[in-house]
Amino acid sequence: MPENCIHIFNPETDFALALGRKQYSPPKAIVEFRKSMALFPAMFARRGDAILLIDNHDEAELAKREGHDVALRKEVTILTPEMIPGHMALHPDVLVMPWGWNHSLLRMLSSYGIPRNLMKSESEIDVLRDLAHRRTTIPFNRFIADALPYLHPSIPSEFNDTDEAIDFLTANGKAYFKSPWSSSGRGVINSDGMTTDAIRRWIAGCIKRQGSVMAEIARNRTGDFASEWWCSNGHAEYIGLSLFDTSAEGRYLGNRILSQRELQKRIATLSPQWNDDVIESQRLAIDSLIAPHYNGPVGIDMFSTVEGDLNPCVEINLRLTMGLAALWKWNDKQIQI
Repeated sequence: MPENCIHIFNPETDFALALGRKQYSPPKAIVEFRKSMALFPAMFARRGDAILLIDNHDEAELAKREGHDVALRKEVTILTPEMIPGHMALHPDVLVMPWGWNHSLLRMLSSYGIPRNLMKSESEIDVLRDLAHRRTTIPFNRFIADALPYLHPSIPSEFNDTDEAIDFLTANGKAYFKSPWSSSGRGVINSDGMTTDAIRRWIAGCIKRQGSVMAEIARNRTGDFASEWWCSNGHAEYIGLSLFDTSAEGRYLGNRILSQRELQKRIATLSPQWNDDVIESQRLAIDSLIAPHYNGPVGIDMFSTVEGDLNPCVEINLRLTMGLAALWKWNDKQIQI
């Protein structure tokens, strides 16, 4: 493993992936969030790592950011783009670790002077984009359902026609509709409480922007949790579990910072279907569908229902996640990449 890493917090990465090779310019609200959390990687960085700022900060503002004290304590170097050539001269084999990869970021980092051989290639990002599409949850859930017949996950459906998506809603009563690429519960609507006209407009807009819309039968959830992995050399390494809170609309609210033993106990109380076979079936699914084509972090979001059912895959995140950050923070360790 290289002696140090350059961390970059770019939470807009899923939205940038949606545009493919087109340039993505995040809206003001996302830029402000990115600036406010720019030093967040200090929470899981190792001593001697660096964090690259991709927005302008004055020193007084930066000193107030979450993670600033941690960065000082860990001797994490805070870099601006102008400092990259000098840093690369001292650390030519540095590992570049953004929150997530996309074409806009690749072009930006190249313009700063980071060599292409230290980053994902354009073709690798194209493959990542295809895998990060929410339709990947369809074969993933089918794989697990075949491996564990006692699980009955709601297999998502993909539509590129608004009327067909509305027919799905009519047939099932309540549904979640999701953009193919989005994150943290954004790009997701819950049909409950919305008029059919409003749902129709949202679906039509999603299809126009991203080519299709994903639909899932709405379930009454009792808990949201995830397994965290790292893919390399065609195989998935299991890192651990995370437990998090979401809003009724599915928006991420925050992670529970707990030991793995406590997380196992809590998830087991949420669903009697939870056992070690779920993790093993996920490992096999990742090794079959994702790991042959991708190196990097993977987060598999799951949930339990009031009936005690377990949905073994509602989201697949091919980027760093708050769950992985929480796990690293608890364990105060790094995996071998």
